Amino acid sequence: MKRYLHLYKTFFSFSLMKNMAYPVDFVTWSVIDLLWAVVNIGFFKVLLLNIPSISGWTFNELTVPLGLYSLLNAFIWGAFYGNMQGLARGVNRGDLDFVLIKPISAQFIVSVKETGIGLFPSVLTGIFLLCYGFYINKLPWTAALFIPFILVSSVAIFYSLYFISTVFIFWTNRLSNIAELLPQAADVAKYPTEIFPIVVRFVLTFIIPIGLLAIVPAKIMLSIFSPTYLAVPLLVAGVLVFLSHRFWLFAVKRYSSASS
Repeated sequence: MKRYLHLYKTFFSFSLMKNMAYPVDFVTWSVIDLLWAVVNIGFFKVLLLNIPSISGWTFNELTVPLGLYSLLNAFIWGAFYGNMQGLARGVNRGDLDFVLIKPISAQFIVSVKETGIGLFPSVLTGIFLLCYGFYINKLPWTAALFIPFILVSSVAIFYSLYFISTVFIFWTNRLSNIAELLPQAADVAKYPTEIFPIVVRFVLTFIIPIGLLAIVPAKIMLSIFSPTYLAVPLLVAGVLVFLSHRFWLFAVKRYSSASS
C-alpha cells in the first residue's frame, strides 16, 4: 500500500508541475467551470420561477444534489477523463505495452497517472452549494457526516462505470472517442430521477446506476430516505470496483500488443 501511495504522490506531483506550466489554461478552465456552475444553478432557478417544485423537488432541495454533483464533477474531469483518454490512446498505439511490463498493477497506473487541476474549482463550487443547501434547508450538522461516505461511493461507482466502458476499446480499437461517452451521460446525475419514465428510472438506478451518484445521496441527507439507504451505493460501489478489475483482467488477455 505504501508503494502505491508513494507512486500516486509522484504522479500527482508531475501532473501539478505540468499543469502549472500553463497558468493561463488553469485560469481559463477555472472560469469556464464557474460559469457552468452558474448555468446549472440558473437553469433550475428559472425553471422553478412559476412552479413550486419538479417532481417534488424544490429549488432549495436541489442545491444539495447540485453540490454533490459539482464535487463529483471535479473527479470526472480532473482525475478520470485524462486517464481514460490515455488508456484509449495506449491501446490504439500499442503504448500499453510499457505499462503492462511494469511490476505494479497496470489498472492502477492507467487510472491515476494523469491529474488535471483545471476543473478542481468544482470542489469549491460544490462546497459552496452544499453549505448553502445546509443553510436554506436547515439541515443538522450531523448530515455532513454522510458526505465522506457519499463521495467515496459516488466516485467509486462512476470510476468503475467509466473504466468498464473505456476498456471496451480493446475490442473497438478505432473507436478512440469511447472515453467521451460516460462523462457526458453523467450529467443526468444532477436531475431528479422522478422526472424520467419508470423504465428509464429503473435503468438509472439498477442497470447504469447514475442515479446513485447524487440524487439518492441527497435524499439521505435531506432525510427523505433513511440513513440505512447509504449502504446501497456503498455496496454497489464495492461490487462495481470488483467487476471493473475482473473485466480489465479479461480484456488484457485480448490485447494485441505493438510487438505481436
